[in-house]
Amino acid sequence: MGERWRALRLLLGTAWRTDRWRSLALLLEPIGFLRFPLFAWCLKLMAEGAARGDLRLLALAAAGITATRVLWFLGLWTGSWIRVGLTERVGFAFDREIARLAAELPGLEHHERPDIQDRLELLRQKQGVLGRSLNLLINAANAVVAGVGTLAALALASPWLLLLVPFALPMLPISTLRQRWYREAEERLAEPSRRARHLRALTVDRNAGMELRVFGLEGEILARFRQSWAEAWGGMVAVERRAALLNSAGVLFFMVGYAGAVGLMLWRAAHGRATAGDVVMVVYLAQQVQGAVINPVSRVVRLGESFRTAGRLLWLQDYARGARRGPGGPAPSRLTTEIVFDHVWFRYPGTEHWALRDVSFRIPAGAVVALVGENGAGKTTVVKLLSRMYEPTEGRILVDGVDLATIGVEAWRERLSAAFQDFARFELSAGRAVGVGDLPRLDDGGAVRGALERAGGADVLNRLPAGLESQLGARWQGGVDLSTGQWQKLALGRALLRREPLVVFFDEPTASLDAPTEHALFERYVREARSGAARGAVTLLVTHRFSTVRSADLILVIDGGGVAELGAHDELLLNDGLYAELYLMQARSYA
Repeated sequence: MGERWRALRLLLGTAWRTDRWRSLALLLEPIGFLRFPLFAWCLKLMAEGAARGDLRLLALAAAGITATRVLWFLGLWTGSWIRVGLTERVGFAFDREIARLAAELPGLEHHERPDIQDRLELLRQKQGVLGRSLNLLINAANAVVAGVGTLAALALASPWLLLLVPFALPMLPISTLRQRWYREAEERLAEPSRRARHLRALTVDRNAGMELRVFGLEGEILARFRQSWAEAWGGMVAVERRAALLNSAGVLFFMVGYAGAVGLMLWRAAHGRATAGDVVMVVYLAQQVQGAVINPVSRVVRLGESFRTAGRLLWLQDYARGARRGPGGPAPSRLTTEIVFDHVWFRYPGTEHWALRDVSFRIPAGAVVALVGENGAGKTTVVKLLSRMYEPTEGRILVDGVDLATIGVEAWRERLSAAFQDFARFELSAGRAVGVGDLPRLDDGGAVRGALERAGGADVLNRLPAGLESQLGARWQGGVDLSTGQWQKLALGRALLRREPLVVFFDEPTASLDAPTEHALFERYVREARSGAARGAVTLLVTHRFSTVRSADLILVIDGGGVAELGAHDELLLNDGLYAELYLMQARSYA
């Protein structure tokens, strides 16, 4: 119950913060739903006035019916103007909140844990529900007002007619059971739904398009997509079918009571205990009883989906607060001694496998370090820990003797720069696609050109029709499509744009380039790194191509999550260990 109150406060609080005047105006709408009992009462007066030939009653009934139409218009006007506008604003507010929370999460755990991905998938699927939640909440308030008014009018006609209420009550557990079925189905089917979405995305992914066609995978992907889609939505259809059958049983049970209520009033009228107006009013109101009992409850129960989705947003808020790290101290302006991994152990959340095992090494200030090793050895994990995407499970990382965990995450990342193998393709103008690497210089054309030249990407700029102003991405009007290698050069330009970083990561940054181009670029990066040696800047290069790492000051060989070797190129060759084996093996393959 506490979670439902939290969800309700979230919905109402968001509406109030979004537009206070519209939120207050919505209080007018439930008043319009008093029209149902008032209309029934007016029908009674009209029937009795007609039977008696009483013009005063007929006029009063006509005025009452007119008043109910005014109430109806008031509710319609409020709903169509005020409510729709507020609902849209509230929906946008929730969209912004979800985007903000996801963007501000400091690490990558939410991208790499399946259980969290399932929760986020449910939130993504039902994100539109949050925008409609206010609408459902107002509908529930309207139903409560209409229901209370209807039952009150029925009791005034004859308290015995309230015996019809128990015939409507079975719909309450039926509605609750239906909602439970839906909730369980949503949670059970989250993974196949996420899989179906992934497979559908592959069919329209331009990068996957060539492989799908070369390997003839179109049919296989579509078959798997249909299978996952059928599993996800077939389960929901089965729940809908069961719910419809159960609902029909409840309706039939109510019809038995309705027939009895109408029969009772006809009997009372035949014995002079009820007027014709009473019969007309009861016939009309008795039809509303199921709605008077069920609609308020079912509307509130229907809010269950909204409450569940709001609960997932509350979970995301709680998760974001838990993942948020303290403000911490300032980052150093320069490195004076070294960066040290001190007996660092790490395993990814939700797994039992150690990605790093008792890793200890030191990187002198101003050094250029190459991380080498086979796939899955733990190289990228070192980068993730040093960039504070994750924290060590055990051990610590020291920066000039200060525990990195005590330095503010944002302050530390302001002193980093990076280029990754899985780089982002920002479909902005070419200048801004590079400029986002240093936001204060987002539109500094000179700085962007200089970074691209240092990244070996001047040729990309020269081929664009409008230079830095060229729109990237073929999906946009006038947009230019780039090759993977050209996108990668823009990513390298971003990495080299930030002024005076303390640590620069190159994690397989040139995987889409040929070996000679990569070697030439790395030599340029080494020279760039040497220019920052005075402030102690450290450069880390992760690569599989051993020919590019010879100029590094240190080569760190990672194997099985541990440090296998550490030293300079010539030193490691003389040691005749794992590095020498891998280096000579690769050299022979190029011979």
